[in-house]
Amino acid sequence: MLPCFHFCISPLFCFCCLLILPLGLLCPSVCTCLDYHTIDCRDQGLPSLPNLFPLDIRKLLAANNHIQSIPGDLFLFYADLVYLDLRNNSLTSLEEGTFSTSTRLVFLDLSYNNLTQLDAGIFKSAEKLIKLSLGNNNLSEVHEDAFENLESLQVLELNDNNLQSLSISALESLPSLRTIRLEGNPWICDCEFANLFFWIDENSNKIQKGVEEIQCSLEERKVFLHELSDISFSECKFTLSLTDFLIIIFSGVAVSIAAIFSSFFLATTVHCFHRCAPSKDEDEDEDDD
Repeated sequence: MLPCFHFCISPLFCFCCLLILPLGLLCPSVCTCLDYHTIDCRDQGLPSLPNLFPLDIRKLLAANNHIQSIPGDLFLFYADLVYLDLRNNSLTSLEEGTFSTSTRLVFLDLSYNNLTQLDAGIFKSAEKLIKLSLGNNNLSEVHEDAFENLESLQVLELNDNNLQSLSISALESLPSLRTIRLEGNPWICDCEFANLFFWIDENSNKIQKGVEEIQCSLEERKVFLHELSDISFSECKFTLSLTDFLIIIFSGVAVSIAAIFSSFFLATTVHCFHRCAPSKDEDEDEDDD
């Protein structure tokens, strides 16, 4: 029998029992439930996230474990989750659809893991995300649509990975971006890197540790970006994208059609003028009369 029934003369005590009971029942034994919305599972050597949490959990701390994957239904059952800390674990990939219901997530820390790539739209539904930490992984490929729909993202950390290049389309899709970390990557100063160099130059105020901390490889030696300039990439011939080609073709067709209509209109006008204007013979007959 619950203690509160022994002390039924105290409604306040019973109410407290009812509040504490669900928390104790749903809190994983290896974790500490700091309150109804915050669970601390850090430094427990966990190979995976516990299966059972309070349904209204908002903050989950699970750093410094051996977690290898994020459950695909994590945000389906815990839709109120706004803060997820999974740094320093053993994540190697992010499954498609993992964040498909993470509509309230604001803070996500996946740093110090073993992630190798970010696929298109992997965070698409996390549209309220403000800070995304992906530093100190093994990222070598970031799809240009990896950050699609993250219009609220203000802080992005991509430092200390294996990135040699990065499409600026991935960064231009972040209208609210204020701070970004790019240092610690083996960037290669080739023509593919040129667009990113120009983007960094134009957005140097967003580089958290400054352009001075970013290096790239140039002719088997490393140089800091502040040692380079536009002239360094003057020999690069920037290729046109499919969209650029379509715009050029469409513009050419439009100009050709406009020219044809203009010529037709001009020819019609001249023809009408000749038909309507009096001929020279008629003018001479009128003079004789």
